[in-house]
Amino acid sequence: MVTKVKEEMTSFERIEAMYKGEATDRVVIGWVRAAETGRFLPQISVADVVRDKTGYYLYRGIKTLYDRYQTDIITPYTYTTIEAVAMGTKVKYFTDQLPAPIEYAIKSPEDLDRIKIPDPRVDGDLPCLYNCTKRLARDYGNKAIISLGTAGPFSVASRIRGLWQIAYDIVRRPWFAHDIINIATEACINIIEGWYEAGATATTSGAGSETTLGIEHFKQFVVPYERRYLRKAKKIGFLSFLRHICSGPSASVVIDIFKEFGLDLLPTLVWGYYDSPEIMLQKKKFFAEYFPMVAVGGYIKAAETLALSTPEVITKEVEHVIKMCAPGGKYVHIADCCIPPTVPLENLDAFIFTAKKMGRVY
Repeated sequence: MVTKVKEEMTSFERIEAMYKGEATDRVVIGWVRAAETGRFLPQISVADVVRDKTGYYLYRGIKTLYDRYQTDIITPYTYTTIEAVAMGTKVKYFTDQLPAPIEYAIKSPEDLDRIKIPDPRVDGDLPCLYNCTKRLARDYGNKAIISLGTAGPFSVASRIRGLWQIAYDIVRRPWFAHDIINIATEACINIIEGWYEAGATATTSGAGSETTLGIEHFKQFVVPYERRYLRKAKKIGFLSFLRHICSGPSASVVIDIFKEFGLDLLPTLVWGYYDSPEIMLQKKKFFAEYFPMVAVGGYIKAAETLALSTPEVITKEVEHVIKMCAPGGKYVHIADCCIPPTVPLENLDAFIFTAKKMGRVY
């Protein structure tokens, strides 16, 4: 029997049907992440946005972005070192790009005793996200999923220690690496408890550092901490989980190990780097073998296709990916990673409006 599809679904109806593999009126549209820090705030520097503890500038950027595109998911986020900065890592701020680390918080085992578990309401640049999320929950909580998390235990660990240094620790003194990741996990959990308090209904994890690891090290230094993080997210009360897979030398290999995170705890979107739409479709089928409520999304490159291509090329790419990967549900239209703040508006329009115009998905 063919299920009749509503002419226009709410975001919540669309997302629920997508996870179940049911027909939807159109594809689920994920967040155009990070564009809000600059694309829609032309008179305000990126540094001003991410350091604004009231979260008002970020909220303005997100509001303008959402009002234009009506996405199904809103993800207020600024930069991937934000958790580490609240723990003591120092960054350099820029006018038109996201901050970059210049000095890491942990230089020796003794520094572990001085690391503070951050309070997202007051520490570092985290209040920007906390207060922005409160505004978003008030204005859009009944219209879209509000998703907010962290870079994830291993990536936060690599940002308080440094990626080269923690890679050295993994090989030479693994006990120290485990200590760093353990405290990073505690920090991540404390932060997402704050996000839930502020009004987030879904949470996230994952950044690029982990995709420098081989399979065995990934199993030892990522899996147990990610599993702990996800179990806690479920206990806190989050309704879904967005797990990012970032580009890196082992990305196409370690993604299969994601099944060991225990993704049956929450409906999960595994989004980000995929070698091709064909590979993304394969991974969609792969996860379906283990978990009934796991979707995929990503592939279209934010820093290449969206930033440097043309609307015509983007339109063709979007049509190709959706026709291949969206049938049968369990697919979300989202870029592979953070969209640079300076991406041309016409490119963003092509990316979102093409997906919406394609209509029903069966």
